[in-house]
Formats: sequence, C-alpha cells, structure tokens
Amino acid sequence: MLTGRQTLGTIEQSLTDLRREEAELSKRIERSTRALTDLQERQSEAYRDLARFRLDTDSAGSLNTRLDSAAREARRLLDKRSADYKVLTDQLRQCESERSQLQKKRGELDAGRDAAENQMDELMDAVDSRLEKDAGYQDQRERTDAALATAEAAASKAATSEQDRQQKGKAYEADPLFIYLWQRGYGTPDYKRRGLVRSLDGWVAGLIRFADARANYAMLTSIPERVARHAERCAEIAREEQEKLADFSRNAMTDAAGSDLVGTIEDLSADIDQIDGDLDKLDRRIETLSEALAEFSSGEDADFQKAEEHLAVSLQADDLNDLWRAALETPSPEDEKIVQRIEELRERVEQIAREIRQDRELQRDIGRRRTELADVIKRFRSRGYGSWESTFSDDKLTTVLLGELVKGAITGAEYWSRAERSHKRRKPRGRQVAFPNGSGLPKSMGGFGGGRRNKPFGGGGFKSGGSFGGGGFKTGDTF
Repeated sequence: MLTGRQTLGTIEQSLTDLRREEAELSKRIERSTRALTDLQERQSEAYRDLARFRLDTDSAGSLNTRLDSAAREARRLLDKRSADYKVLTDQLRQCESERSQLQKKRGELDAGRDAAENQMDELMDAVDSRLEKDAGYQDQRERTDAALATAEAAASKAATSEQDRQQKGKAYEADPLFIYLWQRGYGTPDYKRRGLVRSLDGWVAGLIRFADARANYAMLTSIPERVARHAERCAEIAREEQEKLADFSRNAMTDAAGSDLVGTIEDLSADIDQIDGDLDKLDRRIETLSEALAEFSSGEDADFQKAEEHLAVSLQADDLNDLWRAALETPSPEDEKIVQRIEELRERVEQIAREIRQDRELQRDIGRRRTELADVIKRFRSRGYGSWESTFSDDKLTTVLLGELVKGAITGAEYWSRAERSHKRRKPRGRQVAFPNGSGLPKSMGGFGGGRRNKPFGGGGFKSGGSFGGGGFKTGDTF
C-alpha cells in the first residue's frame, strides 16, 4: 500500500531526473553543434591552404576573400547565438535552483504537516470518547442534524417549486400577447403608456383576459422565489450550526493535543498550497525555457541556420569542387597533406552530424516523456491525490509502471488510469463522532476546514453519495 505523498514524491523525483537528463543532452548537442561548425571552419582554412598551391595569386585571393567573409559572418552569428544560449541556460539554472529550494521547503512543511496529521489521527479516539460524554456537544449535534435536515428539505422543495414554475409557466410564456403585456407591466403601477397605445393594450388585455392570467402568473413566479430565499436561509442556518459543531470538535482536539492542532495543519496546508502555486509557475517557466533550449539544440534557431548556410554555401561552391578534384587527380607532395586533412575533416563532419541527428531524436523523445510526466503530476495535485488520506493499492505505481512511463513504454493517460483504479481515501481513526462528515476537519484530512477560515456549507469529508450537506471527495475522476 502506497501513500499519496509517497507516490507523488516518487513521480516528482522521476520528473526531476528526466529534466536533468534532458539538460545534459541539450548541453551535449550544443557542444557537438559547436564542434561541427568549428570543423567546417577548419575545412575553409584547408581549402584556403590548398588554393595557395593550386591557384594563381588573384584567384586564390578572391577565393580566400569569399571564404573569409563567409567564415566571419558565420562566426559572428554563432557568437551571438552562444550569448543567447548562455542567457537561456543561466535563466534555466536559476529556475531549477529556485525550484529545488521550494521543493526542499515544501518537503519540510510536508513533514511537519504529516507529523501533525498523524498526531491528530492518534487522538481521534480520545476526542470521540470525550465528545460522546459531552452533553453540550450532543445537543449541538442534534440541532445541527435538524438544521441540515430542514435545509435539505427546503432545497428539495425549492427545486420542485422551480420545476413546477417552469412546467406551468410554459403556457403563459408561449402566448405572445400575454408576454407583450407582462413585459410592459400592464395592470401595474409600472405601466406608462398613454393615448392610442394604452387603448389598444386595454383592448388586447380584455381580449385575452389578461387581468386573471397576470394574477395567476405572478403567483406562479413569486412562489419559487420565496421558496428559494427560504432554502438559502435554511442553508445558512445549517452552516452556522455546523460551524458551532466544528468548534466543539476543534476545541476537544486542542485540549487533547495541548495546542490548536487543526489550526497548525491548516496553516501548514496554506503554506504548501502557496508553494504548489509557485512551483506551477516555475514549472511553466522551465517548460518554456526547455523548449527554447531544445530549439537551439535542434539547430532550428534563425542564427544557427544562417551560420550553417553561410559555411555550407561557401564549401559547396563549384570552384572549390574543381580545386578538390584537381588536387586528387594530380597530387603533389605540397598539397597531399592538405588533401588528406580535408578528407579527414569531411569524415569527422559526417560523423558528428550523424551523432547530432541521433541526439536530437532522443531529445524530442525525452521532451514527449517529460510532458507526459508533468501532466500526471498536475492530475495528482488537482485531484488531491497527494493528500494525507490518499492511498494506492497498486505498488507498481512507483516501480514498474513509473519506469515504463519514464521510458515512454506507456502514456500518461494509461498510468493515470491505473492510478485511479487503485486509489482510495482512508478514514481518520475514531468512530466519526468528532468532525462529523468532515466538518471542521482539515482539508488535507478530507474535510473542508473550519474554525478560522471559510467554512462552506456541507461537511463533505468522507461522506459518500454527494447528498445535501455532504460531498467532499468523490471517486470516478477521469484523465
């Protein structure tokens, strides 16, 4: 059995490892790309050396000028590109550093919250025993149950009344003459028409017996509004009674613990939520920077393409090919070493270009896997699967399945589906006397909090079925 936090922590660590691997690969591609352009420049130099042996002074000077110009422009573009690359890598390093610090702080807060939650869980039985003997608590619970029942009945009646209004109101709302007079406020102090219009409206009203219909329709539409207001008031009373009941539970827990344990958990949870928000922002920033660096590594940025074009065009010119062929056909002792050097450089260029293509393909694959992992983590966080009461019965989620996800053997959707099927939420200890339906229980333990913060109507917690006043966490989430 895995805890939610243990599972989420393992997935996050895998994502960190994958990002590190991607960053290392990006650096390797960048180094190879630089080496490739260096080799191409050395090819230019070799051709210039060859030209000095094979061409007359004017032709060699012209060729040298062209090659020098291409090499200088390529170097300028590559230097600019290197500066941009350094800015991106520095920013990424800064983001990763901030992320590491936040993760460390989050881990410390998590540990503190775990300890507080475990302590609270251990005290649940004692708190239940105390509240079972507390007449004041029992009276408040009866008042709360009664208020909840009343609120639920009022909400049901409001829904029925609204359905009745919609059903019976169709005949009125389908009559254009009736709606025309109703919208003008005919028969009420709001009606302001005069003269011929007033006379014609009166004639129409008599024709359709508007006075009787208006009274009936007004009654029909006013009833749901009154019932809805009553339901809202009942719900508010139920919330107030729930808050009072939650205070009993919290005070009993505070006495048992010797400190405001619920408040401590809520404070820590708020800090963790804040860090999670900061981490989400940092993750988006890191994703953007990683994509930009991947573009650099793949050679898709404009500066690299221009530099590559300058070098490639200068080395593929016809006069160089003629020079090369002539040197091969009539080698002399002077240029033989140069020809051999050019051949070695060509082979080396082809080898590095082949390695870069392979690394770029691997980089795209890692990028896809990183996205899958990041999506799974977002799902875990958004569904609260990393919370205290979350457990997973499938131990493979942190071993075999996670390994397959990291390797790209399965998709994030497939992993998430397995996680959902094995997910459960355990109940706190005790007999659920305290914090009934999670009312007043910290959110991280399945409740909606209570006491000092917002206390939305409805306990939630571990109550199933989503009935009035209940809700809380539900199963059946889909990817």
